[in-house]
Amino acid sequence: MGKSAQKEKIKWLAILFLAVGCFVLALTTQQVLFNLITILLAIVVYRFGQPILFKEYDEKRKKKYEEAIKIRQAAQEAVVSKKVFKNKKVG
Repeated sequence: MGKSAQKEKIKWLAILFLAVGCFVLALTTQQVLFNLITILLAIVVYRFGQPILFKEYDEKRKKKYEEAIKIRQAAQEAVVSKKVFKNKKVG
C-alpha cells in the first residue's frame, strides 16, 4: 500500500471516528444537531470512503461469492443430470 493510499485510509478513518464520536455525543446530550451531523458524515463515508476503507474485505467477499456461485452451478448441473442419485451396482 502506497503512502497516498495510506493517507486516504487514515483520512477516512478519522472521518468515520468523528461520526462515531458525534453519535455518542448525540446519545448523551440528546441534541438533534449532532444526529444530523452523524447522518451526514455517515453518508459521506459510505458514499466515498467505503471503497478505500474496505477494499480488502470487498475483494475477499467477492472471491468467496464467485466460488459459491461455481459450487452452486456444479451442484445444479449434478442434480439436473441426476448423477447424484444414480446407484452404483456392487457386484
